[in-house]
Amino acid sequence: MTSCRPYLIRALYEWIVDNGGTPMLVVREDVDAGGAEALRRDELAVYNVSPQAVRDLAVDDESVRFHARFGGVFRHVVCDVGQVCRMFCRETGQGVDFREREPGPEDGAEAPAPRGRPQLRVVK
Repeated sequence: MTSCRPYLIRALYEWIVDNGGTPMLVVREDVDAGGAEALRRDELAVYNVSPQAVRDLAVDDESVRFHARFGGVFRHVVCDVGQVCRMFCRETGQGVDFREREPGPEDGAEAPAPRGRPQLRVVK
């Protein structure tokens, strides 16, 4: 089966926009952002991907692409779907965290999660 991540990204985006929120996309910093500067926190880049902030947003099975303005200049931003760490609503913090994590006592598990298989966590 193909990855469910692009489907979830598209669904979350639509849900956030339909509810009047601002969709925020968090990606690992090693994206090819065409020299663009995003809001950087630790090793992550945070992008406002609202319809007012970006143009031509496209999410397919391999990548997330959009045009955004940085310092008044439009740049093409491309990242691999696997680099998306989180999508959330800026106003409420609700969304999904796609990062891998070690199962803890709250999961009833002692063994580490299999590598390369992210566990989805709904945030807030």
